[in-house]
Amino acid sequence: MNQQELLDCLIIGGGAAGLTAAVYLGRYRRRALVLDCGGSRLRKIPRTRNVPGFPDGIEGPALLQRMQEHARKYGVPTTATEVQRIERLADGTFRAESADARWHARFVLLATGARDVEPEIDGLHAAMQAGQVRYCPVCDGFETQGQRVAVLGRAGHGLRESLFISGFGNQVTWLSMATQEEVGLQELAQLRECGVRLAESPPHRIECGVEGCGVRVELQSGQVLEFDTLYPALGLHHACDLATALGARSRPDGQLEVDAHQQTTVDGLYAAGDVAMDLNQISVAAGHAAIASTAIHNRL
Repeated sequence: MNQQELLDCLIIGGGAAGLTAAVYLGRYRRRALVLDCGGSRLRKIPRTRNVPGFPDGIEGPALLQRMQEHARKYGVPTTATEVQRIERLADGTFRAESADARWHARFVLLATGARDVEPEIDGLHAAMQAGQVRYCPVCDGFETQGQRVAVLGRAGHGLRESLFISGFGNQVTWLSMATQEEVGLQELAQLRECGVRLAESPPHRIECGVEGCGVRVELQSGQVLEFDTLYPALGLHHACDLATALGARSRPDGQLEVDAHQQTTVDGLYAAGDVAMDLNQISVAAGHAAIASTAIHNRL
């Protein structure tokens, strides 16, 4: 694809949202291109079990490969690159630049996603692959039934995730990182009603891959707790910088504000998937992409 060609849509991000948008725009017979830096969280998923059509689940990298093949089938290629800047030109079109190339398009769809704030734990990646560390209870809380589960997170996010996970019939302990005093009496009562335990002091050391249990947590008090699964609930970084540099509005956590058609507050700039939604689900990303790509198609 000629870099000087005026594209109908430039898709930035090659994960679930970006590749779904590529399929739709390709089938709408629009000129589109995916620019992808390779950071999709699909690459880190050992197996997802709530994607429709895969009742036994599918590994994240395998799903990503299928989606890439699907986009190519309809003539939308992917270029491996990291976009460093987007500029909105005087005629309302957009120019995107990487370190060594630039592209011109009528519309831009951001599918840049978000990344989890990861705790500093040795062997974290191996523990994720083994199911000892998980990040998405919406995705895999079902698999924790009957297990001992620890939630590592501060008041607010950590408390909400502890309550959510307690609904799967497991034994939940909240590692509150010394923030339990920020929690109101009503919320503490809710924790007790749901059977969530509170660690007596902040964690001092967390080990994964421990034989016989999976995760071992040594508290500052010296108490040692053992768990089958650890959920870090430390928040997300939304990859919104390209949009906010153009003036797009975002929430305090970086999540982009979008309208019912997934358009940001900048005309012609759309966002789909995790960068625009806190329910980080493959199906949600695909739905966003369908809405955004159809809106773009209808404006061309």
